[in-house]
Amino acid sequence: MLLDARRDLLGKWDRLRDVWDDSNADAFEKRFIDPVDRHVRQSAEAIEKLASVVERARQACE
Repeated sequence: MLLDARRDLLGKWDRLRDVWDDSNADAFEKRFIDPVDRHVRQSAEAIEKLASVVERARQACE
């Protein structure tokens, strides 16, 4: 779900950049889009690692 929202955001951003291509768009991307993208990717990686730890703990308790 999180990665789907990321993909949707980036797709819409790409379409918007087709018509909004100036220094303000560049600044917006650097200030908002890039950090959100980076944080979402990092969060997804952390969630995957946590899911693995939880699964190992579950198996250890069986």
